[in-house]
Amino acid sequence: MRNKNIIITKEIDCQYCYKCLRNCPVKSIRFSRGKSYVLNDDCILCGVCIDVCPQQARTYISDLPRFSEIIQKPFLVSIAPSFFAHYDEPLKVLTFLRKLGATFIQETAVGADIVSFYYRKSFHENKNKSIITTSCPVVYNLAEKYYPKVINYLAPFLSPMNVHANFMKQYVGDYPIVFIGPCIAKKLDDEKVDVVLTFEELDKFISMEKVNINLLPETYPDPPYPNRGRFYPISGGINNTVGGNWENYLVLEGIDNIVKIFENIENFKTQFFIEASACFGGCIGGPAIRKDTSLFEKRQRILEFERRLSQLSGEIVNPEEVDLQIEREFFAKSKEIHVPPEKIEEVLREMGKTSPKKHLNCGACGYSSCREKAIAVVLGNAEKEMCITYLIDKVSSISNTIIERIPNIVIIYQNNKLLYLNPKGEEFFEDKMELIDYVLEEIESGKSYIELSIDNENYVFFVKFFNLPQSHGKVALLIDVTAEKQKDERLKNLKKEALEKIEEVINRQMYLAQEISSILGESIAETKSYFLKFKNFLEEDVDL
Repeated sequence: MRNKNIIITKEIDCQYCYKCLRNCPVKSIRFSRGKSYVLNDDCILCGVCIDVCPQQARTYISDLPRFSEIIQKPFLVSIAPSFFAHYDEPLKVLTFLRKLGATFIQETAVGADIVSFYYRKSFHENKNKSIITTSCPVVYNLAEKYYPKVINYLAPFLSPMNVHANFMKQYVGDYPIVFIGPCIAKKLDDEKVDVVLTFEELDKFISMEKVNINLLPETYPDPPYPNRGRFYPISGGINNTVGGNWENYLVLEGIDNIVKIFENIENFKTQFFIEASACFGGCIGGPAIRKDTSLFEKRQRILEFERRLSQLSGEIVNPEEVDLQIEREFFAKSKEIHVPPEKIEEVLREMGKTSPKKHLNCGACGYSSCREKAIAVVLGNAEKEMCITYLIDKVSSISNTIIERIPNIVIIYQNNKLLYLNPKGEEFFEDKMELIDYVLEEIESGKSYIELSIDNENYVFFVKFFNLPQSHGKVALLIDVTAEKQKDERLKNLKKEALEKIEEVINRQMYLAQEISSILGESIAETKSYFLKFKNFLEEDVDL
């Protein structure tokens, strides 16, 4: 088995909506420091987080690179029974695989028939003990990691995929094996196969190859053929294949239903054969199968091809004649986690969960209870801010702090009745609360500025006004602009004084100009008079 992280997160696409966590049956997802990722040691690989993510931020590791390497040489293919529910032309897809180099293509249902034989044998040999099928890897992942007491009830056999891989190696030879199915959990159940491809991955590969499947001829799977194993992927199909007609058998679908049985199986007084599938509807409801058709339609396709393929002439596998290694063991992988109660209480207090009444257990964060959320916070798997009530209280507290410390007056009122006055307002109005009525009247009149006189001091306020949503009142913000107004007034006075000074200087200059002009005029006239006299003197005849 390869050690790899199957489910991966595209961090850039994750929007912290917590939908994956709300739907994860084992809460194996961590949100911390702005990042979200799967806790692989805790994950049971049900694939629910991938299906529900609205941003498609979750996906699974692709085996297409490995598949591209394998097809360079001859290889074998095991096709899950749900193959016929996924493809419109499944037999033509088989032809495509053969063209890629598949020398042998057989139905995994052969392995299902072999496993069913041992299920039936085990059930009859253990008269007083119930048996839980282990064809679904999610089921035994859940048991090993979270319900170790159930391990004793798990059928100790390999999955049909791995049994079929052993069968093909024995029947055909030691070639690389490719399994194609609807399950991502199979990617960690790959003890005997080389590549696990989902239907989605094969679809992508066909698209990359730009092949028109409809133009290819049909070819059938290779014999030997299965008997009843083709029913495995539908509800009740395992029991149908096992051939049990017992009254005491259960068909469990969905993690929640399986958990309920796991929690109570030790109390069963009667032996049960328990067919368990993590996906509703069985494997045809798997995470990597087409979603554009209903379970009913997919079930009908399975039944249709079962009838068609059962008409093929050829050898049918006889499990009693098959000598294969089929047994396996399951081991407890659960972790004992001790969280100090005082740490839990500390986180609860920090989130404002100071009394049972405040433990809303709303589940919005993804956890079923406030206490479970607090434990996750202590373990570093969650953040306190994931609690919506804590976040609202925190934001409200910050908002209140801002309002209380803002240097302006905040008034909240409704129908001219005061609802709230911040500390700055209380300090300003103090024992003159009767002025509030005047202020509210001025605000309602639509004035942008309000002038108040308190203790012989004049104040001017700029009014910022808005309505609260859902008619919960009105808010007025009074910004003290007295200093600015006084500054404006001083500036106006300075301008006036400057203009008066300039006018005075100009008038004085005009007077001086006139005086100078007058004196200059008299001087010129006198000069002219002397000049004329001198001229006349020169023009007179002088006797020598």
